[in-house]
Amino acid sequence: MKEEILDYLYQDYINHLDFIYAINNGATIIYFSDQGIMIKFDDIYMMSIKEPFLGKYLINGLNDCKMIAIHNDCFKEIIEEKFGLSQEIVAYQYGYLKDTVTLIDVPEIKIKEIGMEYYDFIKENYSTPIDEEYLIKRIKANVFIGAFDQDKIVGFAGIHDEGTIGFVEVIEEYRRRKIASMLETYMINKLLEKNELVYLQVDKDNIPSIKLHEKLGYTCSNDIITWYM
Repeated sequence: MKEEILDYLYQDYINHLDFIYAINNGATIIYFSDQGIMIKFDDIYMMSIKEPFLGKYLINGLNDCKMIAIHNDCFKEIIEEKFGLSQEIVAYQYGYLKDTVTLIDVPEIKIKEIGMEYYDFIKENYSTPIDEEYLIKRIKANVFIGAFDQDKIVGFAGIHDEGTIGFVEVIEEYRRRKIASMLETYMINKLLEKNELVYLQVDKDNIPSIKLHEKLGYTCSNDIITWYM
């Protein structure tokens, strides 16, 4: 069954990178056919369904949902009514398909792994609203790196539950010095060395981030992914 599903997902690789990662890391299959797929990965439901009536049927079959990511969403009303969730993120998916990456170095800036000792800094400087429990969970998973000017942390990046590169922030006085690109290329290299999928999601209206990732060599999906939380 798993091989059959992966064969289906690989036919549209960029659009399905999130599903491929989740299934390879223990996701539960709720529905699968040639009409699409619904899975649960940790506390996240994920759905990519061709026919709206089937998507509504699957959503109505869920008893409890705290977070759901939907490809090419047309289910806003039913999700808000049934679960009380809000549409928080609408994004393109980007995959890095190359085998290597050119690391970007910024003079006087060093990259190193960071943990809970930098929790307060990460919480204060991460610009996207985030659940405190989730942030602690990710930091404790040892998936964060920091950018340092001598002993001063000036930026960071990490990996989300669903395997996407994210949490990328650089404090204001250090922006426009390619430190974000430095963090990203180091994170890409780290994942490539582990033979992990390299992908992320970018808000569809965040033009600077879209340009950055295309410049770094990412390929953009056709699907638009909507997150409800």
